[in-house]
Amino acid sequence: MVYKEKNFLILNNGSETIDNLYLMLREFNVKFEVKNPGQYFNPENYLGIIISGGFLPRNSYRELLSWYRNLLSSTSLPILGICLGLRILGYHYGARIRRMGEGENGVVKIFFHKDYPLAPGIKELKVYELHDYELISTGESLENYASSEKCRIQAVKHKIKPQYGVQFHPEVNSNNDGKIIIKNFIKECLRKTKEVS
Repeated sequence: MVYKEKNFLILNNGSETIDNLYLMLREFNVKFEVKNPGQYFNPENYLGIIISGGFLPRNSYRELLSWYRNLLSSTSLPILGICLGLRILGYHYGARIRRMGEGENGVVKIFFHKDYPLAPGIKELKVYELHDYELISTGESLENYASSEKCRIQAVKHKIKPQYGVQFHPEVNSNNDGKIIIKNFIKECLRKTKEVS
């Protein structure tokens, strides 16, 4: 199967901004499927996975975190975790997470202190934030690339695997620069597919 026949997979955690993500992927002429966490899928059918923001229901919280842990351990597909998706990555790799005294809501400027693969050559971005929780450490496997005034960990990558996470919402593209993250993630997925085909 060639990469043009494959779709991207969105794992929808009940994000308020999920329609923005659908619109952005369509803008990039990307085919995608949407599943809920916990649903079965065959990773070989996909180019990459986007884990949306949102929330995990209290009554199935542990079960879904366990499902995500199995996914992150077993797949070699590129993954982009957005907001909650970042914290799921963090949880899996031993990061510490806390509720913020005051969350971030609206367009915020983030600063890159090293070259982030999904924003190469970029020193700062205006991005949309909507969160009350944050990572306060990355664990041993993740590396932090960006910070904002209120939140020290804004963009991470696994040190070996093509797994990325951002605290902000790159799919919300009103008066901000987040779109570049999605665009470069798509490019990364296509590049990885060509490497193994």
